[in-house]
Amino acid sequence: MKPARRVSRFLPLLLCSILLLACKTSDDATAAAKQLATTSTDLANYYSALSQIVTATIAVGNLQSSLLPHAEVLPFSEEDRALLTTTSAELQKRAELAKALQGLSSEFSSLTGSTAPTDVSNAASKLANELTTLGALPKAQGSPMPLPSAIGDVAKLLVSAFQQHEEKKAAPAIEKTVNLLADIFSSEKDAYDSLNETYLTRAESVANYCIDQNLVDDTSVLSPALQPFSLTGRISSTADIEQLKKAAKFQVKTTHDALTVAHNNASDAMLKAIKEMGTRFDQLANEGSMKSRGTPVTLTTVENWINTVSTYLSSTSTSTNSTSANANSKTPASSKNSKK
Repeated sequence: MKPARRVSRFLPLLLCSILLLACKTSDDATAAAKQLATTSTDLANYYSALSQIVTATIAVGNLQSSLLPHAEVLPFSEEDRALLTTTSAELQKRAELAKALQGLSSEFSSLTGSTAPTDVSNAASKLANELTTLGALPKAQGSPMPLPSAIGDVAKLLVSAFQQHEEKKAAPAIEKTVNLLADIFSSEKDAYDSLNETYLTRAESVANYCIDQNLVDDTSVLSPALQPFSLTGRISSTADIEQLKKAAKFQVKTTHDALTVAHNNASDAMLKAIKEMGTRFDQLANEGSMKSRGTPVTLTTVENWINTVSTYLSSTSTSTNSTSANANSKTPASSKNSKK
């Protein structure tokens, strides 16, 4: 058989192999985009929920100043209010940044062969703009926590990479963006934990004061024992009120502790999920494929905490920016794409 004929004979097989490889890369890119979209949605909801908690802290601070004797607790100052207001606004900016990343990840899944390059470039520009508008989280004492110096460079890389409309160029840009978000979250994580603890500590002090002043229905602590029998507690003139107050304060303390652990676990889990997505896009950028499929498993912990916050703050009107957190967290984002 002549060499030319042998080459022509195997050429179709070679073309098929190339096409299959291209499809595999495209499949991985699509899967990575969906996983990142889910992770970004949960990150946005996490930040919105934390912003809502900070705003609720302001409301609790007002209650402390109004109800508690100043000999027992320092008054809620205008400096405290300004600090928390700025913090809440910065957390909401981070939520908007995560939403922009979710938008870009959706565009990335259709980047190759897309007929709408303007949409992709606009999504990248929006994300770059959200990056550059971030401010440092303020601190009660000392200078604000600095943001990574690479923010400007990453923003420029995003715009440049997506203007070229090539998957191979865009994947490294997303990897650097995700790793930047991981750096921000990691450097601020202690502050996130502290903000949640500040709210719970202030709320516990007001709750205990209300218990002491007979401003709450102490019989609610009897519900676990009475509900199975459709019974309702009531206070009689001969009831030992002090024992009920003691039980109510114990419930406040144990709930405080449980909510602290729940948030700390959620912040740990969120950081792990962001880092995992950075690793997956690193594999996609350098190897053309990913070793893992499915959304990061740690997102379930994050979503559980978001739902908890939505539940115990849903009856308040302390936040004007938390609507998306409440609405989006009703259906956990990871459950939508867990098999992608």
